[in-house]
Amino acid sequence: MPAIVRYLITTADERSWKFDRPVIFLGEWCRTFDRKHIWQDMDAIVAPPYGLGQLNKDADNAEARVIEERLFLILCDSLNQFHGTQNDSRFWRMVLGHWLRRYVDAILNRIKTLEQCLQTYKISGTTAIVGYNYTLATMDSYEAIWAFSDKRWNNQLYVSLLGQLSGNNFPIEVVEGDESEGFNLPIVISELPLQQKIFAWGYRQVKKLACLMARNGDAFIINSYLPKKEEIKLQLAMGQVPQLWASPKYILTKKADYALRQKLGGQLIGKSSDIHFEIMCALLFELLPACYLEGFAELVDKVHNLPWPKNPKFIFTSNNFDTDEMFKLWAAEKVQSGAQYITGQHGNNYGTHRYFAHPSIEEVTADKFLTWGWSDGMQQHVPAFILNLARRNKSYYQPNGDLLLIETSPSHMLCTWDTNAEFMVYFEDQLTFAEKLENRIKKRLIVRLHHEHVNSIWKEQLRWARFDADVKLDTGSLRIRQLISQSRLIVHSYDSTGILETLSQNIPTLAFWQNGFDHLRDSAKPYYQLLVNAGILHLTAESVAMQVNEVWCDVDSWWQRKEVQDARNLFCERFAKISENPIKDLKTIFYENI
Repeated sequence: MPAIVRYLITTADERSWKFDRPVIFLGEWCRTFDRKHIWQDMDAIVAPPYGLGQLNKDADNAEARVIEERLFLILCDSLNQFHGTQNDSRFWRMVLGHWLRRYVDAILNRIKTLEQCLQTYKISGTTAIVGYNYTLATMDSYEAIWAFSDKRWNNQLYVSLLGQLSGNNFPIEVVEGDESEGFNLPIVISELPLQQKIFAWGYRQVKKLACLMARNGDAFIINSYLPKKEEIKLQLAMGQVPQLWASPKYILTKKADYALRQKLGGQLIGKSSDIHFEIMCALLFELLPACYLEGFAELVDKVHNLPWPKNPKFIFTSNNFDTDEMFKLWAAEKVQSGAQYITGQHGNNYGTHRYFAHPSIEEVTADKFLTWGWSDGMQQHVPAFILNLARRNKSYYQPNGDLLLIETSPSHMLCTWDTNAEFMVYFEDQLTFAEKLENRIKKRLIVRLHHEHVNSIWKEQLRWARFDADVKLDTGSLRIRQLISQSRLIVHSYDSTGILETLSQNIPTLAFWQNGFDHLRDSAKPYYQLLVNAGILHLTAESVAMQVNEVWCDVDSWWQRKEVQDARNLFCERFAKISENPIKDLKTIFYENI
């Protein structure tokens, strides 16, 4: 253990920083790029990242899933007792399963990050930003996603965890904070042009009229991930008046009750020798969203007033199963009454990722889960096709066009490992890729930033400008399909939905990322190896840049090679299947499975 005693900084909130002594930043998330002029001259080090590497991720994932299941059974019993209900486990998993999984993964990460730091360094104390009415409990599961990455929220969480780990003997200084500080939810305020306002008004009127013709026994289809035109055609094919259902916005008046939560949480602790499980029990009701506790009865009332079918033939969604509290509660009630529940794949990672969606809550809770072509041993799996590309006009590319690099952004701090540390390496790989391109190609490079870059602490625009001000960035001003149509070669720098879309449409595609196949489940690895063998997928930035340089002058000749097309076809048949008759295929799937 180093001899220097350091003061612990847990977040980027500078009210908790000390400038007159040696400090240790708990992670890179504390040091935002746009504040480098502040922290670069401090007597500071950064604690090593926690949980990286497949062995660590495997071990933590296994521990998290065991804790999740134990907590879930406790939570079901506690909530049924509190609300005076007898809802079954499937009901509660549909309602709050996604939140609980994120809670377990994120809290396990915070606990082990602190444990690693405290075991490695001499720490003199930390600072808590306190507010009399500040609470870690969010209103719903969507707000919770943003809270897990919020600097003020994490400060309070880390202080609470330090108390748990040290028996409340950890030295903590206090500074006053505003209890009204929120969770940095993205706020988009824009005035619609008159034409769009008129269209929106007309759209609402059509929806109201169609709603009057809905039948209680109709299939309930909401956010299917099909293009809207195809969703309408599907409902017509099923003999019902098309509905474009959407959950209404709602505001719950009930707020988190601290005394109630302390009482409920106190009933859970002291029953296990597993310190990680004990801490999660202690914090469970402190973090539980209000819509599942104080606001649950209010939410139930709102759900019972929805103008949705009373006895739906079946329920189908590819999106609303996660953070749509109104839909989840409504669907859980209907399923408990006997309705068939069908969910669909929303993007990549399903069927491939070692940790995310393995299996997902929406797979476990559904009667049937429609995949984009694959099946992995669960009785719920029904191989289908890429829903969002159904009958969509094919995207085209420009054989003499630009080079398009499609980036991701840092994920929310929801994993068992340090995603910020991984993103730091990821971004360096982006710069390496650009640096290794031939100058004539680099001049044609367009970097498409992820749409969430505006909410990121990483300031990718600023970083790219510091690297090379001449690199062209697209921040979302153009539609991605338009960028693709202007490009001769698409490079995806992460394992993304975009890869599945461009490969399935036979658009010249390259991909690269760090850590090889570590994030893949074993059943998916042979298919990704096909892409590696064909020169489509690369595992270093240098390798993919070399491939771009090699094929740039005649991309089509490389792309149309038999070995490249064979690899693409085999991969797409498994993970990115296209349907020639999507409505007929879906209708058949539904009628065979209800």
